[in-house]
Amino acid sequence: MRSQQPHCNSSSGDYLYDEIKMQNAMIIIPTFLAFSTLLVVSVIVWKTCRRRKDAESEPIILLEDGIPKQDRNEYDSLPTATATERILAFKDSLLAKWELPKDRHIQEEEFLCLGRYGQISRATLIQTSSLGPSLSVVLKKLPVATSPQEMKDFIEMMKFHIKICNHASLVKVLWCQSQALPLCLILEAMSLGNLLCFLWQTHQGDLSIKEHIYDLTEKRVFAMAIQIAHGLEYLTASQKLIHGDVAARNVLLHQDMTVRLCGLGLAGEVYRRGVLPSRKAAEVPVKWLSPERLLKRPVTAKSDVWSFGILLYEMITLGAPPYPALLPSEVFSRLQRQHLMQKPKQCGNNLYRIMRNCWQWKASKRSSFSQLINQLDSHMPHANGAEPLTATERLDLSDYQRIAGVSPGEAPLKLCL
Repeated sequence: MRSQQPHCNSSSGDYLYDEIKMQNAMIIIPTFLAFSTLLVVSVIVWKTCRRRKDAESEPIILLEDGIPKQDRNEYDSLPTATATERILAFKDSLLAKWELPKDRHIQEEEFLCLGRYGQISRATLIQTSSLGPSLSVVLKKLPVATSPQEMKDFIEMMKFHIKICNHASLVKVLWCQSQALPLCLILEAMSLGNLLCFLWQTHQGDLSIKEHIYDLTEKRVFAMAIQIAHGLEYLTASQKLIHGDVAARNVLLHQDMTVRLCGLGLAGEVYRRGVLPSRKAAEVPVKWLSPERLLKRPVTAKSDVWSFGILLYEMITLGAPPYPALLPSEVFSRLQRQHLMQKPKQCGNNLYRIMRNCWQWKASKRSSFSQLINQLDSHMPHANGAEPLTATERLDLSDYQRIAGVSPGEAPLKLCL
């Protein structure tokens, strides 16, 4: 029996050791489970708050069916001439601050195209009381023979541009003419004009434009994209608006490679009405539209993000039409099957990843413009800045119109002829 005593002592020690291990386990396991639960709950709460914050920061624009009804106003019952006189006599406090000074005169008007309200022209602005340099401008003019309602709409459009277009990446307002006919909005002219036309010129190998040589590289595409994204972030986050027609045809380019967003007609409609008329929304070519817009669902900032990805494709391909192998009528069915455009030849992996992120079917999965700015900025140092972008295939305007689904009457296309 004595020889078995050590064995009994050993068993007692093992029992105490096992008991201590069990006690530790009873403390550690609940603690770990509690911590894990707390972590999971925290992540869920964070994601919910983030989703709610994103939803609050994104404007949700409803589509309005049919033609918007115009509110009756004091001019409806008046003869056109009398209504026109009263409209011109009314001095709006905002427009008065931007009225064209008496000593500045518009000369050398050159017709560019027809816009939503009438003629758009390039012109020269001179100051008669000074020998200073003349200024190149763009004019948006309303025809003299127009209705009082159209005059009121045009005045509201001018006020929209003055109030909203005060960002470095949006087309800049210089002056207006609201107290004399023709009503006119005077905008800053960008020396290289429309980005789509510039891309086409580069595509055709004409890098020498206005006695300057412009080598468009992937790095420059990043730099221009960052500027455009800043403008879109300002519209969507600060002004609670959408652009609605993000495309190379609605970007202007200066000789120092700074860019400005233009084509703000849909944003103006949202600003004035709080909704987007379906008839006007349908004028945007199909290949630039997000799935939710093709399905005629409410539009958000993430709808512009999708179009921004298409714009990146336009820039890196030097103005090639999106989905080059598809007709516009074929796009939606292919998107439903998760068909996305392949990576262009001269597009780096980082830029293509950003493009694909913009083309997530679910809008909530797409990056915001602030996130896109950070992504573009972080990847730009690694982009190719040495080799100019080139293209071997030739562009034909009629083929482009057919493949892109763009109307022959689109103003920028006329400028490219």
